[in-house]
Amino acid sequence: MAAHRDNAHAITLLGRVHLAWPVVGRFKAESLLTRAGQLAPDDPEPFYYLGHVGLRLLGDDGEAISRRGLQRVLELNPRYRDAWVLWGSLYRGPAERRAGVEALSLHAGDPAADLWRAQLLIELEAYADADSLLARLAARAPRDPAPRALLAQARFEAGFDSLGNVAYDEAIGRADTDTAGILWRQVRSIASPREREVWAEAAPGARATLLREFWARRDPRVATAQNERIGEHFRRVREAHRLYGLLHPNSLYHHSRTWRSVVDHPGPVVGPGLAELGRLVRSEPPPRLPDSLPLLPAPTLGEETPNLEDGLDDRGRVYVRYGPPDDRRAWSIDGETWRYAVPGGTLQVSFARRTGAWDLGGDQVVTYFVRGEAQSARYVLATDRPSEPAPFGFAFWGAAFRGPTRWLTSFVIITDRFRVASALFGAAGHRAAFDSGAAGVQRLTAAPGEYVLAVDADSGMQHGRFRGRATLPPFTGEALAVSGVLVAPGATAAGRAAMEAAAPPRLRLPVGAPLRFYAEVYGLPLRRGARYDISYVFERGGAGGRRVRTTISFRRETTATSATVESLVLNPGRLTAGRYGLHIEVRDPATGARAGSPPLHFELR
Repeated sequence: MAAHRDNAHAITLLGRVHLAWPVVGRFKAESLLTRAGQLAPDDPEPFYYLGHVGLRLLGDDGEAISRRGLQRVLELNPRYRDAWVLWGSLYRGPAERRAGVEALSLHAGDPAADLWRAQLLIELEAYADADSLLARLAARAPRDPAPRALLAQARFEAGFDSLGNVAYDEAIGRADTDTAGILWRQVRSIASPREREVWAEAAPGARATLLREFWARRDPRVATAQNERIGEHFRRVREAHRLYGLLHPNSLYHHSRTWRSVVDHPGPVVGPGLAELGRLVRSEPPPRLPDSLPLLPAPTLGEETPNLEDGLDDRGRVYVRYGPPDDRRAWSIDGETWRYAVPGGTLQVSFARRTGAWDLGGDQVVTYFVRGEAQSARYVLATDRPSEPAPFGFAFWGAAFRGPTRWLTSFVIITDRFRVASALFGAAGHRAAFDSGAAGVQRLTAAPGEYVLAVDADSGMQHGRFRGRATLPPFTGEALAVSGVLVAPGATAAGRAAMEAAAPPRLRLPVGAPLRFYAEVYGLPLRRGARYDISYVFERGGAGGRRVRTTISFRRETTATSATVESLVLNPGRLTAGRYGLHIEVRDPATGARAGSPPLHFELR
């Protein structure tokens, strides 16, 4: 080695050898690679591996070593291997971002460097500079979604939602070419576990559809032209990074499952600081969890924590999903408790600085002090909600029928409570059908398929919302099919309009009064004297969890039409009080074809 003491390449190779050794070797690697960088200040290789030395050492000292090396790589060649990705994994405050902007400015005109510089300008809230730079990049790369995605982010963060929506829609339209994955990185912090699984398995051609469905499920007001949740999300992310950015991404806590198992152990390693925090949290009245809150399993973590993904401590991760807490108790600089009011109760999550050596120190992460906090934390870190509250409770139910043509299906919604707006969002995320009006009947007509169903209700003072799935089946007449089922008082006329008008919005009916059930049968042979077998199957829960079934069957003889009306009046006494599920089964004896209706759930009381 003495013969090559001034050979930067040879010293770099030796430094890489020491880098592969345990910790002691890494300190030797640091001195060798520093020497190689002095000998070859314009060669990015020794500085790149110097960055790796710090990442292997971890801790704040390791981060300082990494920054020294990787910052120089950005100045020399920002495209060198994965230097930009590694630099982005380090802590960055305003000073670090400005240094990154200066380094990338040396390569102005390089599309990658300009894109990364624009990202840092957005983080510095220099929106005008970022906007002009990204607009030029978008014009130069008509198929690349990345500049448009960042342009949308800059405009949303600045509060220009209309302009942001235009750029964001253009970016999503190019999602199949998003090789850098920027569109998913922008939203993954609020994705549910299932959405993450679906995205990981999706082909590039399905990405635009998934993203539009992602936002359709989160639209807080279906009656408005814009989805206010998108702009709110980007502004929450900005605030989360400003207030709760990860301060120690190179902490062992965030990189070692073994280390976490030691510092999270509830035994004697828990020091007096954490114990005092626990005493303060327990001094408050405990939260009342909603009865319907699911008991989610603890997430399975690998070596790294989720905090590294978006550069946020656990407060920031919760903030992005749920916004600022309804009630915040800061016990000290080392711990705090957040509460969110939800229908039926309160969600409570406590945080403490736990990523340091022992007891308190480092970044704030979720820490359980009282009963219910673990369940609350798992729930809020798997769900999200808009800032506009929707505590207003309302009821509705629906049934699908043939629409104005046999190629369309109408989804009829029976609603209660004041003014209601409803919509169907299709696979492309665009609104396929919309209706609004006073409480009563809503009709959404679209082509058969799978949709996101959104229903909003307003009492004048409060807002309520539902988001879920709706299937519109085909009723073309080419195959035997049965519509959804309507129920109303027995004196109601056997017509769809009359049944819709008389149907109870909460599906609660008196046990001592006659009931009329209504459905339509499609696909029967259009001939005089058509026959079909019909069964009304009622199921009610019984003792010991068993199901009690009541079936009413008979043969119909009628003149079939394109939509044959099927109706039954059930007299009092046939069914006792309780909760029921009903489905209708139809069989064509001429062909043997069978079809059934979706279930209708109602209560007799």
